Amino acid sequence: MSIKNKNKDHLRGHASANLVAPIEAPTNENPLKFWTGHPTENTLVDLHAYAVGSTKNPSPNGGGSWLGGFKGRPELIEELAPAIESRLTLATAKTCAAYLKALRKFWRTCDVLESTQIQDEESVKTLTSVRNLTHLHEAAMHSAKFDRSSFGIIRNLIDDKRRLLKLRPLMWESPKDPEPSRDLIPDADAKELKIGIKRDWEQVRKTWARHDAIQSGHEPDTLSEYQKQDQATVQEYAVENESLCNNWAHFSRIRATTGKTIPTTNDLFDGKNQRFLNNCGLYLSKMRAIAFPTAEEAHIAFHAALIRSGWNPSTLITGIDATLPNSIFPHPKDDRQSVLTAQEVAEQDYSEVLAEFNMQGSKRRAGGRVQFCMGLKRDPDSPPNIVAAYLSRTQSLRTQLYLDVKEAQGTYQRLKDQGASTQVTNKQFKKLQSLQQGARNVWLYIDYRGAINWLDGANWKAFAPPLASNTSDRASYLDLLTHRLNTQRAKRQDTPITVVKPSDFRDMYARWVYIQSGGNILAVMIALGHARLKSTSGYVENNIFSAENDAAISKFMTAVFDGLAVGRLDLTILAQLVRHGELTEEMHGRLIEYRSLTRSRIKVACADVRTPPINVDPDHTEGKRCNTHRCLKECPNARFLPESLDGIAMRVEELMVISDNVSIDAWGKGGYDKELEAGEYLLAELYMPEVVEQARKHWREKIFVGKHVVPGVGLVRQEVA
Repeated sequence: MSIKNKNKDHLRGHASANLVAPIEAPTNENPLKFWTGHPTENTLVDLHAYAVGSTKNPSPNGGGSWLGGFKGRPELIEELAPAIESRLTLATAKTCAAYLKALRKFWRTCDVLESTQIQDEESVKTLTSVRNLTHLHEAAMHSAKFDRSSFGIIRNLIDDKRRLLKLRPLMWESPKDPEPSRDLIPDADAKELKIGIKRDWEQVRKTWARHDAIQSGHEPDTLSEYQKQDQATVQEYAVENESLCNNWAHFSRIRATTGKTIPTTNDLFDGKNQRFLNNCGLYLSKMRAIAFPTAEEAHIAFHAALIRSGWNPSTLITGIDATLPNSIFPHPKDDRQSVLTAQEVAEQDYSEVLAEFNMQGSKRRAGGRVQFCMGLKRDPDSPPNIVAAYLSRTQSLRTQLYLDVKEAQGTYQRLKDQGASTQVTNKQFKKLQSLQQGARNVWLYIDYRGAINWLDGANWKAFAPPLASNTSDRASYLDLLTHRLNTQRAKRQDTPITVVKPSDFRDMYARWVYIQSGGNILAVMIALGHARLKSTSGYVENNIFSAENDAAISKFMTAVFDGLAVGRLDLTILAQLVRHGELTEEMHGRLIEYRSLTRSRIKVACADVRTPPINVDPDHTEGKRCNTHRCLKECPNARFLPESLDGIAMRVEELMVISDNVSIDAWGKGGYDKELEAGEYLLAELYMPEVVEQARKHWREKIFVGKHVVPGVGLVRQEVA
């Protein structure tokens, strides 16, 4: 008998397998032009503009956010070029763009400084070397309002070069970070937004099921039982099914004729024009939507996975590599779970039905550390299920991208072998790298031109604005969703949901976990994938509590000044406004009624103090106030309040003493037995047991030490039990 040697590391042995392997970027002999060495995002960095200067807007139509030209500084950029290349060796495209932006701003700042006449001094000389930097350049950067990141980029590049020149590094002080502003929408609004996304995803799933039935030649049946009761809906559904069948028949025929997975627009025209096809009920967008996900479906699926994952958008876009095989496999230690991973694993036989999915992806800003996300297998809205369903739906698109990558790679290698110009090879390399990024991306779709596209997180505004909006700007999926929800909320006279971005979803998820766990910071730490508790503590403080505290302070100050304006500051109303919002007319009426009620000796409110029932005050004089204060004797006028606890506890302890000091006959005739029974019932049903016990003990001690007079008995002194 031997001990089984079980391999628990399913990732290391196959970590290098990749269907879209990285390729070597072209080499450039020019020191001012180089490619970065990032594994998946090689970027061409061109520094020539900083040597020769820039005088016109690089945007073809004169748009964009161009802030003006700058003069060239060839000596300075040649001096900094090695440091820039070293810093950007493994940088992403976004990091490269940040460096170039910081350099442009520094060049413009130097131009402004050198054109300014310093009082009692000569003008600053043209900066040509890092040796010539002075405190004036630091002051100019602060005056130009450099942000902390851009300031640090310039200072680090200069310090790198100064160290090589055996010069002391600069001791320039970085600007302070601005106060983080997180305008997180209320939890109730976030819940409504989440439900809206969930409904959209459910509609996407029904659409896919309908299209699958059309492709397989079956009759679609995706209507609910409620919808089937409406004959108009059933008839409209049948008409649309017929249209889908006709469009699919045309598309599949062209596919078979051309042998292409994605026929081109000219292929689908089949020698006709678009008007002719439309008159026949054939539409290119409808044909493509039957076979492939649309842009809208890609955005819906992405947001549905994002809102329940707790991940950053970039992690969900680039952290999962769709090219890695065996991406879904059973959990190695828990057969109730399965793992959706970004790396290949060893092949094993797992035939059991799994109860839970687990998704993981790499997080760039955490040094590639793995992020996890779990979800039940039976839940179609869980992030792992959404990603798995989308991967299955886009398999044909990914296969086509593999072929495109192979073709582009062959072309690129042929150009290099033929000694093509740098410009040509660079262009082909960019195309090849773009195709590789698409093949790795989960969120593929067919755009309106019939080309394969994917979500990259660069621009979410991919749709036409709502018809009812007063803008011509493009809209994101979240813009369209919030507009739809706000239209419904307006009918209910609810406040609209403010602007929401995908990056807000992580904060919403963290707040939801914090609330559901009863304020457990460890639960938030696990949900967000933080490595240290300190990170989670700072995250919660800055992104959740900060927004809530700012909102509470704003509400409080508004309510205070509104009250001062009318000369009345009501603390009860103020607390309600801050905690829960505006008071309704019903709430105002209840507050007025509550305050108008007279309180008895035992702190019970009385609805009609001048008309007590005969069993409470048999000797009552008409028009006079009730003075028995025996509100526990089945009095219909009694109103028991939260603050009545102390008085009821006092009366119950008084009745316990009375029972020991009066005869049985007097006890029964006086109705004390029913009063005691009612008091104990109220204490048991209306108030917390520990609070009741504390209140009764308090009054018991006061009675027995002679600090409280029991009506009808007087002072009682005895040892407290």
